[in-house]
Parts: sequence; structure tokens; C-alpha cells
Amino acid sequence: MRPPRRLGRWVAVGALLVACADIAEPSRGNAYEWRRIVTTGTGVDTLSFHWDAADLPVRFWVENSLNLPSHVQQGIEQWEAVFLYGEFSGILVSDSSAADVIVRVGIAPKGGFSITRLARGMAPECQGATDVELSAAGNQILRPIRIYVDPRFAPGSPGIDECMALTTTHEIGHALGIFTHSPDPDDLMYADPVVSAISRRDRSTAELAYHTPPTLSIEPR
Repeated sequence: MRPPRRLGRWVAVGALLVACADIAEPSRGNAYEWRRIVTTGTGVDTLSFHWDAADLPVRFWVENSLNLPSHVQQGIEQWEAVFLYGEFSGILVSDSSAADVIVRVGIAPKGGFSITRLARGMAPECQGATDVELSAAGNQILRPIRIYVDPRFAPGSPGIDECMALTTTHEIGHALGIFTHSPDPDDLMYADPVVSAISRRDRSTAELAYHTPPTLSIEPR
């Protein structure tokens, strides 16, 4: 059996609101591509994911460092506000072994699914990564998804709180299922975002992702 694969192997280092008028799938007009398109030996594979209602609330364990629990809570609340029908919700938990998503301060050990450097605009230089591990068959995400937030400068430096907040919310967006970056710098999910809030295009993209059947599931709890 092949060992688990990491999505980060397929991407280079680089690197949320228009609500639905009703429960129907949102228009694609204001959304960007959120799925990971992978070229394999047998063709092209489209990787997409969103949390199922049975998995809600998504459980986040957060390292108690640099005000990170507060940033994660605020990021969860921002993304929850994207959805009109409660398609996503999250809570903080105290037991890491029971977590669906683990958030730590530091650099992803293997580079991760995405790395974001925030070197301009809203925040000093920061780096974030979201590491999504797949099963041997490549059709299931293994728990937990791991998020890493690395401020890359000394605690107490000017702008650290803004930097941590922006990076954390961006990376939670990846853990929600936005597997690529927006091409527009006005979006929070841009590879090098300069905005501090989820944009209308981010919102539209998240809504579309949660009204499109996914190709990946997540392993049972």
C-alpha cells in the first residue's frame, strides 16, 4: 500500500461575502477556482472538499501562544458568517487528540499545502501553511488537518497581532476547502493578501464550494 500523500507535493511555495439568495447553488460569476487540479499519470484529477453537516462543528485545537486561540476563534466566526444556512461551524477544543484541525505556531515540517508570506500592506512579514494529508488511495483526507502560523519576527514587534490574525483567517480558509489562491489581491485568499477581511469574491467562492459535490471525503471520527 502506498504511503499517504500530501497535497503540498503538487504545488509550489506561495501561498471570505455575497451570500446565496436561496439554498440553490450560487452563481459562478464572482467566484474563483478553489479546487486543486492535479495532473497524474493517468490524466487530470480534480480535488475538492467541504465539511459535511455530520462533521459540524469542526473541532479546532490551538496552541496557546501569541494570542493564537483568539485569532482562530475570530477566524472561525468570520468564515461562519459567510454562510446563510450554517454550512460551516467550528469550536475550540482542549484535547488535541479529538481535533479535526490543529493550529500551531511555527513552520510546517514538510512545507505544507500552502505557504503565504505577508510582506506588505496590512501586516509585517508572516508565513502560514495548511497541511492536508491524503489516504493511500488519494480519495480521503486524514484527520487532523494541520495549520501553521509563523510570525517570523519577535513577539511584541509592531503589527504582530494584525499579521497573526490575517494569516490565521487565510489558512482557515484553506482548511475549509478553498484549495487554491485567488488571483485578485483584493481577496483574503490571495497568495500574498493585503486585505484584512473576507472579500465578496472569497464569500462567493466559499458558498460555491459548499454547494458543489466534493471529490474528497474525510476519514470518520
